[in-house]
Amino acid sequence: MTRRLAACAVAVAAVALSCRAIPAPADGVLSLSAVQLPSPGVVVRDTLRDSTGRAAPLRVYAFGVGGEADTIQGAAATTQFVLLDAGAHVTSDGYVIGDSVRTTPVRIIGSVGTLQTSAANLAVTPRPDSIGPTGATTMATVNFAATDTTAQSAALGATVLATGLVPAAPVQAVIVRYTIVSAPPGFNGAITGILLNAAGKPATVDTTSPSGQVSPTIRLRPAALAAPSVPDSFVVTASASYAGVPLRGSPIRFVVPIQTKAPNGSRIH
Repeated sequence: MTRRLAACAVAVAAVALSCRAIPAPADGVLSLSAVQLPSPGVVVRDTLRDSTGRAAPLRVYAFGVGGEADTIQGAAATTQFVLLDAGAHVTSDGYVIGDSVRTTPVRIIGSVGTLQTSAANLAVTPRPDSIGPTGATTMATVNFAATDTTAQSAALGATVLATGLVPAAPVQAVIVRYTIVSAPPGFNGAITGILLNAAGKPATVDTTSPSGQVSPTIRLRPAALAAPSVPDSFVVTASASYAGVPLRGSPIRFVVPIQTKAPNGSRIH
């Protein structure tokens, strides 16, 4: 066979192969979602709970050949979960129970048939019972000029603790919710400030770090202020709960005054 004929044969074979339909899997499941955690952490000697405080199981969604538009409902009944680390265990119906506090997360894998998810990380923590401001004050002033585009407050820090331990221990993986209760009025009703998480992303919900802390800030929008030269302030609350019950000290109330500054950078009183 000449080189030219051989090349033609390879090309024809490639075209024929590309036209073959990909067979559907025998069980109808083509892919899996990540493991869906009701919460980022489970308290030792308790069951993993959702944002309302109710016990909730792990979930995995199975998809057919139609992708996410083709969710296979019955697959949940055959989903199995395996914990790769000590510190917690999972029941046959997907409920995780904390056994012992860990400094590193427990890794969880879900499977349906022969398919397996990547590992999801779940913290195992002591029971949180209180929240308080991280610093000595709940004031966080914003100094700004009219031309500023990144005027930002100091951190509105909050720390979650387990005071039932001696000494009291910080609790990670606790969801803290921030709310702007009041804000300086905006021109034509514009929003004058937004909450940013520690990564600088807009967010009203954050999760405590291994040190038990969250540290969002207020990003001021000076151009949106209806009366930029008039003294005013934001009022922000931070709240957290466990098993549906607010933690002691929740909500924390922060006051964030805004102050214009002169062109040389000093504040205008």
